[in-house]
Amino acid sequence: MGEAATKTIQTRLHIASGEPSWLHDARLASREIFNDTIRLKQRGYTRTEIQKEVDRDDVLRNNKCAVVGKALQTWDSYQSLLDWWHEQDDPDGGKPTPPNTDRSGAYPLVMAHTEGYRLTVDDDTSRIQVRISPKPYKKVNGHLRGEPDAMDELRDTLTSDEVDVGQAELLYRDGVYYLHVTVTREFDVPEPDTTDTVVGVDINERNAALTALDRETMRTKGTLVLDYGRVKQERQRYHTITTRCQEHGKPSIHRKLGDKVERFTEWVLHRLSRAVVEFAEQFPNSVIVFEDMSGIRDEIKYGTYMNRRLHKLPFHKFEKFVSYKATWREIPTDIVDAYYNSKTCSCCGERGYRQGRRFRCMNDECDVVQDHADRNASVNIAWREKAKLDGHNTNYRTHKTQPQVRLVRLSGSGRVSRPTSSRSLAEQGVLAHD
Repeated sequence: MGEAATKTIQTRLHIASGEPSWLHDARLASREIFNDTIRLKQRGYTRTEIQKEVDRDDVLRNNKCAVVGKALQTWDSYQSLLDWWHEQDDPDGGKPTPPNTDRSGAYPLVMAHTEGYRLTVDDDTSRIQVRISPKPYKKVNGHLRGEPDAMDELRDTLTSDEVDVGQAELLYRDGVYYLHVTVTREFDVPEPDTTDTVVGVDINERNAALTALDRETMRTKGTLVLDYGRVKQERQRYHTITTRCQEHGKPSIHRKLGDKVERFTEWVLHRLSRAVVEFAEQFPNSVIVFEDMSGIRDEIKYGTYMNRRLHKLPFHKFEKFVSYKATWREIPTDIVDAYYNSKTCSCCGERGYRQGRRFRCMNDECDVVQDHADRNASVNIAWREKAKLDGHNTNYRTHKTQPQVRLVRLSGSGRVSRPTSSRSLAEQGVLAHD
């Protein structure tokens, strides 16, 4: 259907010629450009005005424009969060703070392909050569290294007319330079109504439950629960620390911990989303289905504590990650009604009782005594997708005996070079249903 998707390929940079100090100076200049952009935006400057104000001779013009764009994206994200905070009936002390303009360290150098940097494939060695222009009339040359799959994908990208190479970010960590390259291409993603397998995804504040059902027979092909409770724990810990520090007049801790928590959250969400797509990819002609969460947050009022937990959950970011990864694999995604999926029996359709992770059906004539509540919700999501695609309202029901739930915890310790997720992770949830 000509749907475009963008992904980031992460590589290491090996410098063959040129001064590494040029790269360091350009990253320091990028930090100054970032700080100046945020200050000017706070004063009401437009993007065009900012471009003129931060113009400098020691930075390539295209690189400067790319860094300004990155800074404005950060500002827009802050404004969105601030708007949400102002809409709360009883906002707590965790008021969003604007992007920091006092940092003096280096910032990633953002570059456009063929202007700030250029990639080529060496015909003799098959190496991916790179030329970076950190300053006017200054060139740093070298080649890229990385995981074999990532390098093969980037090599195919450079030799294909169907894939566009976009911006890249130059980062430095533990004595090594990294180049993160974005690539965009179009895919022929099938329509959901042409699929044979429906994968229902139920996500809450600590795990995501997946169930794959055959669209014709609605028999269970596989089921999996991915636990990412560490995200909830880290966000709660972060909120407690910042609240206490703000009470004592030390709000700077918010800036120090905020980036760390967001990086950890994104790392987990990348692994989680990749596992979801790899789980769905194992089944023929599958569609990934989510609950439609729009409006739910505005309608649910639990109080200050629960509302803060609910509103800060990265539901939208998770769905976004899954959607673009699914598009890259030519797997369609869809959404269905979210009401009472967790409290409806996936066997008889009667309203049941949920306590924690356990669902109990209250219908005496139903053979489902209890089930994993999140898996039960994922089955309901799949059923609602079938009813939506087939154009009828018959939502129930599935087989009374479901496979045993497999639980996989997504967590990590220490520094991680890239968000990874193996196919074996997704395969742990594939249990044959006889």
